This record gives sequence, structure tokens and C-alpha cells, in this order.
Amino acid sequence: MRALLALLMVLLALLAVLSAALSLGALASLNGGSSTALAALSAAEALLAGRLRLPLEAFWRAVAEGLLACLLVWLAAYVKPR
Repeated sequence: MRALLALLMVLLALLAVLSAALSLGALASLNGGSSTALAALSAAEALLAGRLRLPLEAFWRAVAEGLLACLLVWLAAYVKPR
């Protein structure tokens, strides 16, 4: 059971990092002068948002993805084996 909780914690932490990166990509799309790496991250985030048919503008997607990252970090800390 302890190993399963540890695996779940790692999975939630990785999802939180991915969500935070997507949030950064959505915010980078608002700035036309962003670096190449951020532009690539922005393109990947826009592609994913398009595939999921999210009707939000880039700013609100970034806010939602940031809140999702916070929730996932909280869940990862909550299920952490003690």
C-alpha cells in the first residue's frame, strides 16, 4: 500500500509540473517577443487546448492550468506516504 501511495504521489507531482508548464506556455502566447523555447511551449499548449476544444482565451487557460497545478501539488502532498 505504501508503494502504491508513493507511485500515486510521483504521478500527481509529474502532472502538476506538466500543468504548470502548460500554464507558462499559455502566458507566453500573450507575449509576441518570447523566446523560442517559450514559443514552442506556447504552440504545444495551443495545440492541446485546440484538441480538447477549450473555449477559453489564453489568459484564462493559463489561470485554469495554474490552479490545476496547485490542486495537483496539494493532492500529491496529501497522499504522500507518511
